[in-house]
Amino acid sequence: MLLRAVKHYFTLSLFLAASLSIPAPAQDLPTLGYGSSYDVSLHQERHLGQGWLRQFRAQSRIYYDPLVQNYTEGLVQRLAAYNSDLEQPELDVLVVDQRQLNAFAVPGGIIGVHTGLFTFATHEDEFASVMAHELAHISQRHFARRVEAASGAQWSTMAGLLAGILVASQGHADAGIAAIAGTQAAAIQNQLSWSRIYEQEADRMGMETLAAAGYSPEAMPAMFQKMQRIASLSGRPPEFLMTHPLTQSRIADAWSRSDQLKSRSERIKDRDYELIRARIIFHQEAEGEDAQRLFLQQDPSEAGRVYAQVLRDKHAGRLQEAINSLQQLADDHPEWLAVQYLLAELLVDAEDWDAAQERLDELLAFTPGYYPARYLLADHYAKQQKWSQARQEFRRLSRDRPRDAQIWFQLAEAAGKSDRPVELHQARAEYFQLTGRFRQAFSQLELASEKAREADQPWQLREVIRERRRQLEEMQSLMDI
Repeated sequence: MLLRAVKHYFTLSLFLAASLSIPAPAQDLPTLGYGSSYDVSLHQERHLGQGWLRQFRAQSRIYYDPLVQNYTEGLVQRLAAYNSDLEQPELDVLVVDQRQLNAFAVPGGIIGVHTGLFTFATHEDEFASVMAHELAHISQRHFARRVEAASGAQWSTMAGLLAGILVASQGHADAGIAAIAGTQAAAIQNQLSWSRIYEQEADRMGMETLAAAGYSPEAMPAMFQKMQRIASLSGRPPEFLMTHPLTQSRIADAWSRSDQLKSRSERIKDRDYELIRARIIFHQEAEGEDAQRLFLQQDPSEAGRVYAQVLRDKHAGRLQEAINSLQQLADDHPEWLAVQYLLAELLVDAEDWDAAQERLDELLAFTPGYYPARYLLADHYAKQQKWSQARQEFRRLSRDRPRDAQIWFQLAEAAGKSDRPVELHQARAEYFQLTGRFRQAFSQLELASEKAREADQPWQLREVIRERRRQLEEMQSLMDI
């Protein structure tokens, strides 16, 4: 069973991947597209990736800031629209709470990025270049092609690869390599690191995607050079380079390709990215003064300086000072959602409920579907213990973002506080299944059915619960192929 192989990989059998020899792919790579013949289909990749994603959520520190999540999802979707080979219609984006400079791709349309990458990449186009590169690994189906090259290893090979990615993506790249390669030192690069030809292909497709999306393709080789400089100064490559080997010839080839694209796009810093980056820096640093100093080293805009000062005041608990400092910037830029969101967030933290409600109402009137503001509104109600309103908002969000585990967690809390036991257990079931704990999910659905029966709820509700259990059982079996 594949999901079980990934789940119990480290406790049961670290020798599995060590016993597999994955040859370097041949130069004559198969033609891509739906007509391609692979041992692992797109459908299987999706279920495989979803199984991995659930285990990752259960074992990793996810950074959940609705503003950052919304920004990152939007950027990835924008890039995906310009990747002509991408066959995965659904993408899942993870922001991992790790200081390491890293990002990763998982079969089935999953992109992960460490908060450390935001800190390192001072320009949006640099950050976008890494995301475009990871999308290229997915669109070129490098996982399926690697498994195909393994000549029959297939599922056990993929289980080993994903187990290594699970460790490496949590900030333990050396352990990830060890888990994959075992004692076969010569196999480390072939087992976990992408091969040279795959990396060159991802570079090429990534730069084409960048140019098509309006970014300068030069951002990618520039980012590579910055990473290499860090490696030369510290004597240890960033985690990203440990799984994406970088050579001088690859950098030179990337510069050559960027010149061939002849893009006229300017290098992009982007005002939203600057503010998102500031939020993450203040999250990562224990002292607000240190965070502000680090942010100011990168020559931010005047608006960025104001935003950083506001975050420093917020970090120190000086909420009214922060509100006063941000008010003028918010008045000058009523359309700047990242600024308006922070002002509403400060008002909620200051428990200025009326002003927060007014600000959120205005923000949602301007952009009705804006997920960060909708989440903040639900949180605004919860902090006032207006559990019925909070439940209604989180429930609406759960319909629009059914794969968001944090929303289901909050919905369960609000449903319990507003005396909705059936909905409480239904929401908990969704949270558990999204974090890979199907046994607990089934138990919650049994409790939901029992509560519905005790309250003499209509039979249709009990049928909905039974149907959901059937769906989750089918989902689990597909992930355990």
